[in-house]
Amino acid sequence: MKNESVDVILLAAGIGVRTGLNYPKQFYKINGKPFFIMSLEIFDRMEKVKTILITCAVDYMDEYKTYLEHYNIKKAVLIEGGTTRQQSVYNALQKVTSSKVLIHEAARPLISQEFVEEILSYEDEDAVVPTIPIPFTVSEGDEYMTQILDRQKLKNIQLPQLFNTQELLKAHEDAIQNNFEATEDGILMFRIGKQVKFVKGRESNIKITSKIDILIVNYLVNSND
Repeated sequence: MKNESVDVILLAAGIGVRTGLNYPKQFYKINGKPFFIMSLEIFDRMEKVKTILITCAVDYMDEYKTYLEHYNIKKAVLIEGGTTRQQSVYNALQKVTSSKVLIHEAARPLISQEFVEEILSYEDEDAVVPTIPIPFTVSEGDEYMTQILDRQKLKNIQLPQLFNTQELLKAHEDAIQNNFEATEDGILMFRIGKQVKFVKGRESNIKITSKIDILIVNYLVNSND
């Protein structure tokens, strides 16, 4: 993959009910800028990125187009999102033309170009997934505890993630045939017997899923520390 450009899939089709907003969370503005634009600007200026395939909520296509024009995002192509995250990825994969594909989610706006380039450097791997340690105690159970889990063996999985495009397509097609739904693509690759390379993630690479996450991201963006 040396000197080969890559396509990026940016997952931005979710509504984000848990944030309590009455519009898709990716349009929430941090310092006046919709946060889905923050990672888009990084990808758009990277020479190694060829096309950015953005999965979109169908009812808001005009809003996406307006923001892309306003912020002069040149490499973006809008793709209709699916009813699930997995379906959105699969829809976008049909448009990928590069041998490797980078998948990111708009809900993680605090990435850096250096971090993305580090992920892309693992070009000999079929699947590259950043992780961070889990700093708290975890267990299984509903009303009562049923299982003790060793947090030393557990990983908090992050994005962006890098994949061999054809192998990821095979993984998705296998999942479709077996009616299997995953919350991220490393799991799908692992299911078909591919090695998933864990690399160091970033503590600041927060996923916005709730109101408290919005507050934390606002603080980090505006912090001088």
